[in-house]
Amino acid sequence: MKAINNRDYSTLIAAATQKIPCDLTVKNVKLVNVLTGEIYPASVDVKDGVIVHVQPGEACDSQSKTTVDGQGKYLLPGFVEIHMHVESSMLTPERFGREAVLHGTTSAMTDPHEIGNVCGMEGILWMVEDAKRSPMRQFNLASSCIPADAEFETVPFPIRAPQMAQLLDSPGVYGIAEVMDSNAVIADQPFMRDILAEGRKRDVVIQGHAPYVTGRNMSAYRLAGVMNTHTVLSAEDVRECMRIGMHANMQCSSLSTMFGLQKMVKGTEGMRYLDFLSVCTDDVHAKDMQQRGHVNALLRALLDAGVDPMDAIRCCTWNPARETGFEDIGAIAPGFAADMQLVDALDGRDPDTVFVGGKMVVADGNLLLPPVPERPAPFANTVQLQPITAEDCLLKVPSANVEIAAIECASGNRLEFTAEWETLPIVNHAVDLSGKPDYCFVAVFNRFGRGTKCIAVYKHFGLKAGAMATTISHDCHNIIVAYRDPADGAAAVNRLRETGGGIVAVKNGAVIGEVCLPVAGLMADVACAELVDKLDTLSEQLKTIWAEENPSLLKLSLLALTVMPGISMTDTVMVDGGTRTRVPSFRAKENADGIN
Repeated sequence: MKAINNRDYSTLIAAATQKIPCDLTVKNVKLVNVLTGEIYPASVDVKDGVIVHVQPGEACDSQSKTTVDGQGKYLLPGFVEIHMHVESSMLTPERFGREAVLHGTTSAMTDPHEIGNVCGMEGILWMVEDAKRSPMRQFNLASSCIPADAEFETVPFPIRAPQMAQLLDSPGVYGIAEVMDSNAVIADQPFMRDILAEGRKRDVVIQGHAPYVTGRNMSAYRLAGVMNTHTVLSAEDVRECMRIGMHANMQCSSLSTMFGLQKMVKGTEGMRYLDFLSVCTDDVHAKDMQQRGHVNALLRALLDAGVDPMDAIRCCTWNPARETGFEDIGAIAPGFAADMQLVDALDGRDPDTVFVGGKMVVADGNLLLPPVPERPAPFANTVQLQPITAEDCLLKVPSANVEIAAIECASGNRLEFTAEWETLPIVNHAVDLSGKPDYCFVAVFNRFGRGTKCIAVYKHFGLKAGAMATTISHDCHNIIVAYRDPADGAAAVNRLRETGGGIVAVKNGAVIGEVCLPVAGLMADVACAELVDKLDTLSEQLKTIWAEENPSLLKLSLLALTVMPGISMTDTVMVDGGTRTRVPSFRAKENADGIN
């Protein structure tokens, strides 16, 4: 598979042999050769977006239309992101690409899973089209699990084998995105078997998601055709995956830490070959990308962990390109796409200059593109919910003789939630948290017109007053709201209904801050810097209702993720992802069993 197709090979050959001039020469560089592990002086010739010649040494005899003096900087391949969701940046694909390329990312395998849960195939195909406007290459995959968890969730436009076949035959779709329902794969359930069969018959990449899957179950998962997983969580996970030929994509997202990635690297100790090791961002928010970087931030973390610089660079370029079957990205050599970056040092800093297909898109750290013209937001009315009242936000119980399931984030890890049965005050057949400052309510309201909801109690969430709500709740993206006062909770939900989605904060019944995300309630079609300014403003406003110093705008988002172990919430019930069982929000006290 190639990123650049329909090549005129005669023209490329003629350019390589100097029978015709090349379009571009980048000279006076220290070439980082990920094919051999060498760094040496060189110049690089480009024709029609393809590298046609690499001349070692400091001399350069090329005759090209344009020559760029690299001034002795390092010339690296553009970074290749192996797995991510553009929607998590809260930017549209074009806007995302304009920011990511500033950090040296020139290619990304993307899963439009979030908009797929909201808008189905129409949303996925819109992402494919908008990605074509991006200055970087975005290779969209067909989302495999919509809904993410068929056992517990429903979405308006589910994707099964017939829809998967249509997507895989659509131009701009390159394979099957992360197969989140690992339980269905391992059990060989017919609906999942048929989805995977569509990918296997076309011999396309099939990406995985298999947290806590090990041993024979991991072998079964691999045998189904899945070739990687970005949910390795430990050194042991990395080691097991690589030993069985499963590509380990060590992730560091906006919802995890660089320290976690550095722990995972220890799984490679004693290994001679690291070809099956890559890194990915998975979910990176606009502010983190702007301030910390993109794939280059993960390169920096690898270097900090003591990984050999060439191995670290290969994990960000050559390895992910080979993993996905692309023959012409991830390296600087004849026949490869001229996706390159000039950097002052091999330390993960932002590049000075970036080329994509031989076109200079970044110079002196600045984007060389005209502004994006204004356009109406697509999918602007996806919140189909009747107005609610404070009464709708009460956690009602049949009597005072009940115990309440109180959710808590385990050990501060935002990826794992637990719940314990507690006795809480009951007033007028409803749970009363007015005397419990460390507690709040959390509710999930169906946004697709079903009229369903689930209300629970959350301990140590960090909310001291008011409410915050969002339409970003992985992966079905129903409205999820945390509130101390049911009236504030209702006001927050109703505001999202009015705006079409985003993030909102309410205090004393009034909106005190919000970020509108009109594209499916997930994205804003604005520049990254503008969105970050809005998020910063909201963060400051949140501090008036937040007990912690640094409020998390998306602290709620993962609580709705049922495919992870631990407690999660849907629009109908809480779920224990480890045991795959339903958990009620309350139970009669004589029911003494623990939460499974």
